[in-house]
Amino acid sequence: MIGEIMLYSFGFAKARDLSRKMVATFKLASEQLSAQEHYDYGMRAVRSVINAAGVLKRRSPDMDEEQLLLLALRDVNVPKFLTCDLPLFDNIIFDLFPGVKHPEVDRKRLLDTLQDLAAKNNLQTAPAFLEKLVQLYDTVQVRQGLMLVGPTGGGKTTTYRLLADALTALKGIDDFQTVHVHTLNPKALTLGQLYGQFNASTHEWNDGVAAVLLRQAVRDTSPDRHWIMFDGPVDAIWIESMNSVLDDNKKLCLNSGEIISVTNRVTMMFEVEDLASASPATVSRCGMVYMEPAALGLSPLMVSWLATLPTSTFSSGERELFSELFEAFLSPAIAFVRQHCNELIRTVDNNLCASCLRLLDCLLTPFRPTEDRMPSKEALLSLREKVPSIFFFSLTWSVGSTTDTAGRAKFSAWLTSRISETKFEAPRLPAKASFYDACFRVEDGCWRLWGEMRIPFAVPRDASYEQIVVPTPDSIRMTFLLQTLLQKRNNVLCAGPTGTGKTVNITEYLYTAAPDNVETIAITFSAQTHVNQTQDTIDGRMEKRRRGVFGPPAGKVAVVFVDDLNMPRKEEFGAQPPLELLRQWCDYKGWYDRKTLSFFEIVDTVLVGAMAPPGGGRTEISSRMLRHFNLLTYTSMEDTCVATIFTTLMRHFFNAFTEELQ
Repeated sequence: MIGEIMLYSFGFAKARDLSRKMVATFKLASEQLSAQEHYDYGMRAVRSVINAAGVLKRRSPDMDEEQLLLLALRDVNVPKFLTCDLPLFDNIIFDLFPGVKHPEVDRKRLLDTLQDLAAKNNLQTAPAFLEKLVQLYDTVQVRQGLMLVGPTGGGKTTTYRLLADALTALKGIDDFQTVHVHTLNPKALTLGQLYGQFNASTHEWNDGVAAVLLRQAVRDTSPDRHWIMFDGPVDAIWIESMNSVLDDNKKLCLNSGEIISVTNRVTMMFEVEDLASASPATVSRCGMVYMEPAALGLSPLMVSWLATLPTSTFSSGERELFSELFEAFLSPAIAFVRQHCNELIRTVDNNLCASCLRLLDCLLTPFRPTEDRMPSKEALLSLREKVPSIFFFSLTWSVGSTTDTAGRAKFSAWLTSRISETKFEAPRLPAKASFYDACFRVEDGCWRLWGEMRIPFAVPRDASYEQIVVPTPDSIRMTFLLQTLLQKRNNVLCAGPTGTGKTVNITEYLYTAAPDNVETIAITFSAQTHVNQTQDTIDGRMEKRRRGVFGPPAGKVAVVFVDDLNMPRKEEFGAQPPLELLRQWCDYKGWYDRKTLSFFEIVDTVLVGAMAPPGGGRTEISSRMLRHFNLLTYTSMEDTCVATIFTTLMRHFFNAFTEELQ
């Protein structure tokens, strides 16, 4: 009845029949489709369809009304469905609208602009990616609030950024307008810092970041659009104040008594991994666009990386060789690790792929031209024969780096077997050595055991017991990987059981072996670590470079070393604010100043973390945080390493005695 009346109000002559089909569609979808946290078939979903149909009716008054409703049902519902549910929904639509063709909407201008911008940004326009871009645009047109939902690596951030750029580029054409995107992580702030709070000391009202951004957006009198993007976990506490913004009231009510009325030019967006902690009231108020990493696959990452190889030093043959190696090994390697190995830290496929590409980037540095140096002709002539070994080394310490000792043996055996099944020549590893036992030296193109790279070591006579660090094959290996990744300013996470030397290895490198321009900022997390403490510790070591930009002293690179990264206690709904602050920094290169509420960028800074596997008070960090790191897993020390350490220490202590006593 309600739907029928609303359809009549929009000018539909067949409102009664159409309303029945619409209600039947939602009823059958709720019964036949899978149960997901972001699915909603309530009255607000019905109204969204009717509003979308009304907009289409005004644009195309002569189009068949059944086609209009069919188009509205698909535009509102398809973006939120999982891939497995789409065929079921299509069957429901086919049964209820027999013989009605799905009308095609002309979006050529928008699609052409999206593809041009994607090419400029080295993004691959896979069909699934373009489809989500169009779905997001359709949802923005009919919803005041919307949520981009999906696992890490589905392209959520890239999608809304690219769409905003495209709409801005089309300003003045049809109804396209410039889009201003304002981002913040709601869990990187306290509730008072988000919306505002009274200062108990001065009895003054202090504004919050969200209130300031929203006030700025609604005061803009131009026709520009404003997207307020809340990129962080959604829970029932902080989102409660947003419910009145997302419904028909369109008002944000602050504790100060101020009411901010939101205009139609402002869209509230939320980027989340899941909605496990969101209330049904919030879900029903928002449009949903669900993005699955599996729909994109790993190919776009690899193709984009290949496009970054300079044509002056990498020939088409070498690019093709990399492409063949990716095709033959990367996806099978990830599948093998998932099925046959035990991962100490749970990862996602695209993170492992990205880690492999980052390590490849580091190892290929000698072959990349710079402003003051070109690779030698001899180096370029040997590049092609080195490519397979560089790739296998990178694959071992990215995809194969997440597993334990037993898993390493399995992965090395699998990789050896896999190579023998392909056309690629097997690497010339040292006798009886696995891929984990040897390092591929790019300079001379040979594999050497990690132990052979050990520099002669003698304990200084005046060294105290706490200062002695004995190099072992394990520590040499991890130091090399840490140094290689940090040289290109990649974030690194060292994970492993307690007592495997993670903290000692990292601090030994940062304080004694790192370049002189490295400045270390050491932080140790605990269960009680507060987000403000974390921000203050890092801010205290930064200097102002220019307006809105901060960094370490000029000429320096800051390495923020966070020990026990997964120790902060989770809140009631599972968020860890200190980690959300660091993730905001990794994603957006900065955070908000708590006094001025302005965003400032942090430059020339890289993050290194150390943590033990979850358990015993340690928690599992989110995959959205983990994706920013190259994961290096430490395994329990082998007997030979323990013997090396013990022998070295004994020799040092016995040196104080005469030869007879020794």
